Amino acid sequence: SSCLCAASLFVRLIALVADRRIHAMAKLQAAYLLLCVSAYWSGAVASDATAALERDDECAAGSGQCSLNALQVRAAAAQEQAIQDGGGLCNATKPCPSLYKCVSKADNSWSQCVPETYSVFRQECVKYTEDFRLLAIKAVNQNCQDSLCHGPDWCVRGYKCAQQEDGGWAQCISCVPKTFYTNCYSWPSPFKVAAQSACSPLTCPTSTWAVAK
Repeated sequence: SSCLCAASLFVRLIALVADRRIHAMAKLQAAYLLLCVSAYWSGAVASDATAALERDDECAAGSGQCSLNALQVRAAAAQEQAIQDGGGLCNATKPCPSLYKCVSKADNSWSQCVPETYSVFRQECVKYTEDFRLLAIKAVNQNCQDSLCHGPDWCVRGYKCAQQEDGGWAQCISCVPKTFYTNCYSWPSPFKVAAQSACSPLTCPTSTWAVAK
């Protein structure tokens, strides 16, 4: 096999280098064997990386942000296996990978590895059921900004739950002036009103009301 061939080449190379009486032809053989071993391992690494990329969900979706994320790959594989087994995704005997935290429902009916980094959490949290999403938000102290909030408990890190009076939408927002004023441009008018109420006395600049309605 390729592995045995590479091992054989490597052993032969060591033997040649160790021989102090090595002559010109042996030196050439050593150089050639070194190139073979190097090419083999380079190919193996490239193959592993390609396989991992193919398993990455962003790459499979054809996203322009396709990038290898080993943690996502491992977590996705663990989740698929757990679903097949009909149990939770994590517990004392099935720990989460680095930068993930095991979160369980109060009745222990479900447990899952939740990403602790904001960029990954923001992508994953919208897929959770609402009861589990709240547990995840509190467990990793990250906001799920692209999902509905139902009150102050759903927002962390100083964010406020801005809720439209008509119930059309509610979302955790930052009341830091610079961030608030920047986000005003993308909010529709009904949500601007809710945001202003949540972050009073901040108000959206007049120029933003004509941008998004």
